Amino acid sequence: MQSVTRFALLLVLGFWLEAATAMPLIAAPSKALALGQSTAQKRKADISLPYRSWVCQGSPKVVLLCVHGLGFSSEAFENFGKQMSQFGYAIYAVDVRGFGAFTKMKGKDQVDFDSCVFDVQQALIALHKAYPKTPVFLLGESMGGAMALRVTSRFPLLVDGLISAVPSNDRFAKLSTAFKVGTHLFKGGDKPIDVGSMIVNRATADPELQKKWLEDPSNRMTLSAKELKQFGDFMKENHDSAVLIERPPVLMLAGFKDKLVRPEGTIDLFNELSTQDKLLVVVGDGEHLLFEENQLTGEVKWILNGWINSKLTKRAK
Repeated sequence: MQSVTRFALLLVLGFWLEAATAMPLIAAPSKALALGQSTAQKRKADISLPYRSWVCQGSPKVVLLCVHGLGFSSEAFENFGKQMSQFGYAIYAVDVRGFGAFTKMKGKDQVDFDSCVFDVQQALIALHKAYPKTPVFLLGESMGGAMALRVTSRFPLLVDGLISAVPSNDRFAKLSTAFKVGTHLFKGGDKPIDVGSMIVNRATADPELQKKWLEDPSNRMTLSAKELKQFGDFMKENHDSAVLIERPPVLMLAGFKDKLVRPEGTIDLFNELSTQDKLLVVVGDGEHLLFEENQLTGEVKWILNGWINSKLTKRAK
């Protein structure tokens, strides 16, 4: 394995890190927004797809656009948005085609990664328009981390900073998953496959969290074999995307205790990034999710805020 540039292995010790001075929030919606609908806030971003937002009072110092993982929705960033907006950020989270509010939209209720790349691009354009003097960072986790890689590689001028958590396709038990998908494809590919246990049981060892995620009505844990094949093909292109990222600064993260995606796969992707402004963090007690579904710890929050502030300082010089 190649040597890793600026590799940080963090063993979480359980101490609590105090957040920066809190800033009050503008009320965030509790349900997914309809197309074109905007939140009730002083500055509105005209994002033409389902999204949620958590915006600090006053002018934000940075805008974060978040993309969720497979099976989840923008709702997964609820806790993340509330906490990170206290640092003076504007947090936006969008639904990916086939998930969240899209599941109720005819013609957009199936996984479609090419269209999703376009969706995220358009959301970035809308945020730059709404916040013309504010840096816009793109953040994604798991499938969302891969989507963030892809969008940044294609539209680098729209991304002032990239935060990608566990974007690798190097998964545990991938051979058995591939066999199951292949068998269903042979039978036609449209029959639903319950991937909930495949994802959730490896995403966390906590049985209460497993139960909660599987029973959450906002999550979609049933996909067709055709959709899963599209997902696999999309994830395999991560390495090509990483090589093309030359300009934006990148923070890449993985959980050391992740049993769904191998941390080594994320390290390999990190090494393939062409940009020299990059930092890799492997969180010692981190599982698969580091940002979504209430998994944001004080340590990860401190790391993320510190890295963003360092990039803002560098831009100001």
